[in-house]
Amino acid sequence: MHRINLPPSAGTHGSRRRSWRPSPVYPAARENGQVRIEFPHPLSWWRARPAHSFKDIDVVIARLFLRKSAIIGEPHWFLGAAGDAAVALGVAIRILRQERPNQVLLDLAMTAVLCVALEGHAPAALLLSSTLMRRSGIEAHCEVLSDTWLNAKPAKRP
Repeated sequence: MHRINLPPSAGTHGSRRRSWRPSPVYPAARENGQVRIEFPHPLSWWRARPAHSFKDIDVVIARLFLRKSAIIGEPHWFLGAAGDAAVALGVAIRILRQERPNQVLLDLAMTAVLCVALEGHAPAALLLSSTLMRRSGIEAHCEVLSDTWLNAKPAKRP
């Protein structure tokens, strides 16, 4: 067995430990404040975007979120989440009739209604418009969004 002689600074015993020093860029970046990126969650699109801003891919994205959800007390929710207009509207109306609807449940139900409306179901667009108008007392911009659903052109069905 051969032994290799290294200078003391090359090994772990005699070497100095290098401490990590932040780049001068880091303190400057922290002084500038936090970065905030405004990107609404797909479950809040119904109350954040006008009717004309939606694309076909938005329905697919929203349904991916809906597929992973459940509403307790609504055994047929999975049908509404998958695109059954009658179930989606029924669930949404039951939630809207509650005295103080849970915001998460409302977002789930209205996202299902949004998907159906984007696929050309006129009653779903009217329910969206009505719900947004009722919500305009909480969020002022909802009144403008409500009007976009009244003027929305239904999608052509294959």
